[in-house]
Amino acid sequence: MSFHLRTVEAELVEKAWGQGSSNTFILGLNNAVGSAVNIYTLKGTESTILHHTGNYNGVNYDMLEVVPSETTFIKVDYMGYAEWLNDIYDWGLISEGYVRAGGINANYYSWITNPNHGQPVGGVRMAGKWTDFRGEPNLPDYGSGYVTAYWDRTGLMRLVYSGENVVEGTTEWIGEKVESECAVSGSYTYLVDGERNDLTDGYGWYEYHHNDYAFCCLAQKEDGTYYLISFWNGMRDENVQDFLLSLGVANALRLDGGTSTSMVYEDSVVKEAE
Repeated sequence: MSFHLRTVEAELVEKAWGQGSSNTFILGLNNAVGSAVNIYTLKGTESTILHHTGNYNGVNYDMLEVVPSETTFIKVDYMGYAEWLNDIYDWGLISEGYVRAGGINANYYSWITNPNHGQPVGGVRMAGKWTDFRGEPNLPDYGSGYVTAYWDRTGLMRLVYSGENVVEGTTEWIGEKVESECAVSGSYTYLVDGERNDLTDGYGWYEYHHNDYAFCCLAQKEDGTYYLISFWNGMRDENVQDFLLSLGVANALRLDGGTSTSMVYEDSVVKEAE
């Protein structure tokens, strides 16, 4: 069951990458996504959530800047299947008086037709527990090249390359196992502890990538400030790193892209940056 966010007393701004388009967005969402990284803030409390728009090295971007607090935080949301981004949010928090202030699409998911359509690639963790798809847990997939970001409502995000691996007929966890409220697997990393790095091969070696597709990025500064970014065209990864370093980002990873690239935010809650 899905609930429409338009019931909240605010106007939902939707942006998504247009298939076949370049360096632009279209109003409305043109593709379902597997999961979301969302921002929540409690009604009636002060929050610092800013929307930035700009152009870096010829690529347009939209960015949500979030300063977490006791009443403002980011979390992972997942419906158990592919869904439109504007319908992926925590109804329980809404009923408690929170507003989904904004969000971006999160991890990759299976495009294969039923029964696997919408299955996340790697891990999706909510409320301190791994989610599942058709009864199978959505765990970090060791060896597939997908780093996992772990975080709680307070504290810093950690990027870890780990997961379950089947060895000699038994399943064991390889790498560091992190307990956290939220976790989501993305693609390769951009920055680790303020340094250009990549965890996806397990050794920190970085090969610069480039494609012509839009993509999303989740990043955090050492002071806890989060950036949820949608780039509306492809960009060489060293340029992405340059941009993130100019913001003072410490840890960042690439999320899903292509026609899944999308963003929503409530314009009565999120302030436009000067």
